[in-house]
This record gives sequence, structure tokens and C-alpha cells, in this order.
Amino acid sequence: MVCSSGAWGFQSTCIKWLTNEWNPVTITAVRYLVVGILLLGHRKFMTHRPIVPKKSLWLPLSLMGLTGIALNNIIKSTGIMFTSVTNSTLISATTPVITAFMAFLIMKKEMTRASFLGLFVSFMGVLLIVSHGTWAVIRNINFNYGDVLCFISQWMWAAYSLLGANVLKYMPATWVTGCSAIFGAFATLFFGLLTNQLSVCLLSTKAMFSLLYIVFGSGLFTMISWNLAIKRVGPGIAPVFLNIMPLVGMISGHFLFGEHIGLIQICGAAAICTGVLLTSMSKRV
Repeated sequence: MVCSSGAWGFQSTCIKWLTNEWNPVTITAVRYLVVGILLLGHRKFMTHRPIVPKKSLWLPLSLMGLTGIALNNIIKSTGIMFTSVTNSTLISATTPVITAFMAFLIMKKEMTRASFLGLFVSFMGVLLIVSHGTWAVIRNINFNYGDVLCFISQWMWAAYSLLGANVLKYMPATWVTGCSAIFGAFATLFFGLLTNQLSVCLLSTKAMFSLLYIVFGSGLFTMISWNLAIKRVGPGIAPVFLNIMPLVGMISGHFLFGEHIGLIQICGAAAICTGVLLTSMSKRV
């Protein structure tokens, strides 16, 4: 999980490069079509196991594809086009808190006082970052468009995690990842055809490296690792490792894009990480 979180931390940097040449719909469709074909192909031809799940699991798997693959990636990739790598990865670190809150609302999972405190502290950290520490931004609801999209995408990923926690009781992680990737890729392809947003062109060396990285590094490897962690320790505890993401994102954003890391970003990161720790640790008591 440590390596997976670090890989996700660098993902925003690669998407930032890639969106200069491909739009978010094209990136998401190609990325997860490749991931899905590789995983299901390996299951079919290397292990000689079936690739079509039970019909009773089609709905949750398709919802996983819609939320965690299609919506999450399109919304987040679009957001990264309008915000910094630093802000994107800092906001992404709220995933554990959002997941715990959604589990409380939808699945009636218990939340302790520490969990609610963690939720509040993390959201204050996000608010500090997206408002740039200015009350006028909050008062006038004048948030950065990219920051808002990145925050919305985390709710999509939280929904994916909660759906996955149930599906993983009946299917191994690689199979779940492959099926949800295919469902999500086809949903994205369908949307792209309807809106005429599918546009594939030759990529530069940097963009090609970015595509390979988000397919294999932060795509194939991290999604399998994430689902394995969710299966073993549950959706509330495994995400604590995502605290590594902001650190990697801030460092890569600073050195590769010259992004400024000021007191607001540091305080916001500290608040988010503190909130995540409070929420995650309360589940172990």
C-alpha cells in the first residue's frame, strides 16, 4: 500500500502532462480498456478461469465502473487541467474520510466522535486549500473550478470502494479490477461517442511515458493493490496509507511544474492528514 499510494501521488503529474495532448475522456477510455483487457486476458488464457461474473454481480460491477472508473477519472482529469498538481493530490488525500462518511450514511456503519472530528478537520483542510485561506472566496462561493472537480471525484472513488468491499466477498481482486475497468471503459467510450470527445493522436515522448505510467504504474498495479487491501482490512483502515499521496504530489508539483508550496498548502495538508489518521485510527479501537 505504501508503494501504491506513492504511485498515485505521482499520477496527477502524469495526467497534467497527458491532458496537454489528449482530453480526459480519451485518456480514461484508453487507459482502462487496456487495463481491463490485460487483466481479463490473463485470467482467461493464463489461468484458464472464466471471465464473465455471475449475473447477480453485474449491477455492482457496472456501478463500480461508472463511479470509480468513468466518472472519477473524467472529473479528476478535467479538474487537473484547471488546478495545480499540489492541490489535486492534497484533495485526493481526503478519500478515507469521505469513504467513512459515505459508509455511515449509506451502509449505517458506526462513526465514533473521533471519526466525526476527523471528518471535520479534513474538510477544514480542504476548505483552506481551495479558498487559498481567503474568506472572500468562501463568502462568494468563488472556488477554483479544478479544485471543486477534484473534490467531487473523491466521492466517486469512495462509492467505488464501498461497492468493491461487497463484491470482493465473491470475486478475487484482479477479476473485480478487470471487470470494473471494462465496464468503466465502455461507459466512457459510449459517452465519448455521444459527445464527440474521443480523439486519439500521436503522443510526444513525455505524454507517452505518462500514458504508460497511468496504465501500468498507477493503474494496473495500484488498483489491484487497493482492492486487495480493501478485501483484507476493509475500506476504513487501508486508506490510511493515502497520507503518502500529498507528500509525493507536493514534491513532484514543486520540482516539475515550479508550483509554490506555501503555508496554506502545508497547513491544509497537515489538517487533512490529521483528519484521516483520526478517522482511520478510531476504527481500530
